[in-house]
This record gives sequence, C-alpha cells and structure tokens, in this order.
Amino acid sequence: MEATAEDGTGGLLVVELEAGESLLAASGALVDYVGKLRVERAREGVLRSVANARERQRTPVRVVADTATTVRFAPPHHGSLVAAGLEAEGVAATREAFVAATGDVRVGADRVGDAPARGSGLFLTTVSGGGTAYLAGRGRVDCVQVPEGEERVVAAANVVAFDTDAAVSVERVGAVEEAEPVCRIRGPATVWTATRPVPGATN
Repeated sequence: MEATAEDGTGGLLVVELEAGESLLAASGALVDYVGKLRVERAREGVLRSVANARERQRTPVRVVADTATTVRFAPPHHGSLVAAGLEAEGVAATREAFVAATGDVRVGADRVGDAPARGSGLFLTTVSGGGTAYLAGRGRVDCVQVPEGEERVVAAANVVAFDTDAAVSVERVGAVEEAEPVCRIRGPATVWTATRPVPGATN
C-alpha cells in the first residue's frame, strides 16, 4: 500500500492498494477510484463510541480492494492534508479533520472541554495503533511541538489535532459570553493547527 497526501490546499489523499489490502476512511471521504473495491461497514478497528456519536462524527468505513486499485479521498472542505505518524501515542482529531488511516489502527471518539454541545468544548475522533493518520484542516496545516513545561494557546476553531495523551483544556479568552473558546495545550505535546478556522467548530 502506498499513500500520498498531495501538496497544496486541494486536500487530496491518493492511495495505491493491492488486491486484499484495506484501510479505514471517514464515510463520505471517497472521491473516486480506478480498479475494483468494496466499501464496508467497519467492524474491526472502530470503537463503539464512534457509532454512538454519528451526529458529530464522520463514522469510519473500511475500503477493501478486490484488485489493484488507485483510490482518492478528500475532506468535506477546502484545505490541506497532512500525514501524522502513529507511534507510542495516538492522535485526537477535531470534527471533520479525520480523513483516513493506514496500518493496524483503531478509531474511536472522545471529547475535551465542558459540555461541547454548548460551545465550550470539542468533539474528537481518536486514532491509535501502528500506522498513519491523514488529517485535514482549512488553509495551511502546521505541526507544532510544545516543549515540556511550556504552553501554547490555540483558537479552538483552528485546532486540527493533538496527541491523545496531551494535557488540553478548553476555555474562553474573555469574560464576555461571546468570547471565542481556545485550547490551552501543555507540553510536552504535538499539536496540528490550521490557518483558517472551522465555522461553528465548537457547537
């Protein structure tokens, strides 16, 4: 299997699958393919909490190649696509950021902050295991390392993903109710940020 996240803001993932190979992808992310494949309900590698949160998540499906197949995936918005290697820790991606994952991975759901449904938190798709997660964000996506003992504050609408074991809290930058929520990320941590915000990301 070969997967390539194309450069630029097209947000396109191209995957070359041999017969019998498969990967997990967000439902609705498949753009087109050349060859023969099946899209199945993902029964292995997907935690039950994803299905229970289908109103907030793009439930993953398993894409299986019957013959050598070239398949393309894209997020539901204009922006960049990045590859996040999954090593000791996994990643927690914000809503609509998860596009696909290769390798032996597990996908689930989580949230951070108090009552995300009221606009003070984030719903998350978690990806863990020995593989690569492909994440999308609006505009350009940057990978930032937060050193131990330091903090980085990112507008919640600009967060793409962060380490699942990162210390993250969601708060408002002002006392007024209209103040936009931010994520305070304490190092050591890796965080992926987008240069353009997600409209209505926290509600």
